[in-house]
Amino acid sequence: MGIPTRLTLLVVLNLFVLSIFVLHGCTRIRIMTHPSSTASLQTVQGDLEFARSQVEKTDEALDELAVTQAEDLKQACRVFSKNVDKMGMIGERLVKHANGMRDSGDYLVETEKSATQCRFPRLSENAGTQPLQLGEAFKPIYEGSKEVKHAYRAYYFDISNIRDQLSRNMTLKVIESMDPLFRKAQADSVSLTEALNQELGALQDAKPGLRSAARREEIQAGSAPGGDIQSSPDLGGDIQSNPSLGEDR
Repeated sequence: MGIPTRLTLLVVLNLFVLSIFVLHGCTRIRIMTHPSSTASLQTVQGDLEFARSQVEKTDEALDELAVTQAEDLKQACRVFSKNVDKMGMIGERLVKHANGMRDSGDYLVETEKSATQCRFPRLSENAGTQPLQLGEAFKPIYEGSKEVKHAYRAYYFDISNIRDQLSRNMTLKVIESMDPLFRKAQADSVSLTEALNQELGALQDAKPGLRSAARREEIQAGSAPGGDIQSSPDLGGDIQSNPSLGEDR
């Protein structure tokens, strides 16, 4: 029994020494999940940009539907219905963001990086998230998200109503009878696009302040040992559109 005990102690000691070596240069390692009650700035901006693009595509399908001939009606309805479904999926993401910001001022987060970046990338990738320190910049973003939500719901009510009526009776006569609803959808589309642009502008306006805060943190952390400092990617330049696809209910 003595030999296994010594071997066990030796293995534990080796693992302890190895862990010190591996973690050398990292001030902290935090493995955290990304809760569904938060979203990164990139995710929100990507969803806004995707929604703006989808509004354009849905409008094109609506215009085509308005002038279609009998022989092309079925295809035009199919294309329009698919775009309405896509608009509904991305729209619900916008509603989720608006509700998240309504329920918590910490809804928007960034990837958390240690001031002294780990020298071992695999471990650094396990960094968690922390709330974005937006300060006064949060209010226009939140107010804009409410406008986007309301504008989306008005627009989606129009286009889903058109789709549903055509699914019950797909005729040119029905399309003609819905001319007022077509015109309302076009007006609500303009309102939604304006709301999306304003919200995207609010996000862009917040970036300089975030970069300044990040630089201050880097300067403060510069005196820490092993100060290999890297800026957070969440505060970087232009954010690419996110192709992935709930106010007060």
